[in-house]
Amino acid sequence: MFLTRRSDYGLQAILALAHSSGFVSAKQIAHEHNLPQAFVKKLLQRLCRAGLVKASVGKQGGYALARPPEAISIRELLQVLEGDIAPVSCLAPSHTCELSDGCTTKRAWTQIDRKLREALESISLKDIL
Repeated sequence: MFLTRRSDYGLQAILALAHSSGFVSAKQIAHEHNLPQAFVKKLLQRLCRAGLVKASVGKQGGYALARPPEAISIRELLQVLEGDIAPVSCLAPSHTCELSDGCTTKRAWTQIDRKLREALESISLKDIL
């Protein structure tokens, strides 16, 4: 699992929303956190499609959390931002490996993957706040 700028910026953006009591514009988040505005907007739109963030148009519009911070796990957030979050590519649902049947390390990686997912699921956005 390799976390990219997408995860870094996405986490910063969603934390900014969690700290706010109302709607916040992508421009404001980008400015306050020194992030590229267009990228922040794309990330917030992706989070909207996943149901983690809601959007409102108009003068007082912007973005806000769609659920309370305690109801958003870091696993869910990373899954939305990165897609497959397996520690090795052979465990990703989108990957097929011809060595899978005789792989000597798959059992260990599967256990690591399970524990990693459990750990990420146990940490909520509220925990990071």
